[in-house]
Amino acid sequence: MRRSTALILCTVTALTLSGCGATDDDAAANPTTDTTTATSGTTGPAGETGDAEPADPDFAAPTDIPADVMLPVVALEPSVGPREETEGVVEWRMSATCEPGTPEAAAAMRTVVQGDGEFEAPVAVQQVAVFDDAQAATDESDRLRFVLAECAQFVSDDRTAYAVEDVEVGAQGVGMSTDYYGAGGDDALGTYLAVTRRGNAVTLVSVEGGEGTVGDARRMVTADAQEAWNQLCRYDSEGC
Repeated sequence: MRRSTALILCTVTALTLSGCGATDDDAAANPTTDTTTATSGTTGPAGETGDAEPADPDFAAPTDIPADVMLPVVALEPSVGPREETEGVVEWRMSATCEPGTPEAAAAMRTVVQGDGEFEAPVAVQQVAVFDDAQAATDESDRLRFVLAECAQFVSDDRTAYAVEDVEVGAQGVGMSTDYYGAGGDDALGTYLAVTRRGNAVTLVSVEGGEGTVGDARRMVTADAQEAWNQLCRYDSEGC
């Protein structure tokens, strides 16, 4: 009887161990995959550089810039003063120190200047340039990033300092602050500009002049740049 009991116990133990071994093998053959994805909370693939998005073969990228693509008066801050809107490929509006040049490959370009700068009032600027395809727009965005990075290395005689940073808006978003007196920090007097891309369109949004702080200008321009990116949906193969 004792021998039979011992035999039964050994058999149960062996079966139990065999079952555990099978479970471990299954786990090794089917590892669990972590599908957690981080999100930035902004619209569009921010900070993207290099290659354009894969093109939709059925999408014909528009190369014109209707007036309603530009930010309206109330959406482009500061929203005071006269508004001037022009068409034609011209130099990108930023400090002459940066020597930004013109988007030579652009098929069309539109510029809005809002405000007259009187009595130290800031002036709002938006420019949109469109290209024959997304790769040409990507190349221009890369060129502007390089221009801004070079500008940030410039040492001014009047202590003006430039700083470049990524902007979490759209594709290839980049921003540059102009610190009038090189004081540093968000409380320094200065301005800000941002450049971003959507499809085959590149837009620049900035605040020029005035006596505001870099921090306030950054918040204003970043918000306007996000809205400007939204307005460029016609140039995106996914649509609006």
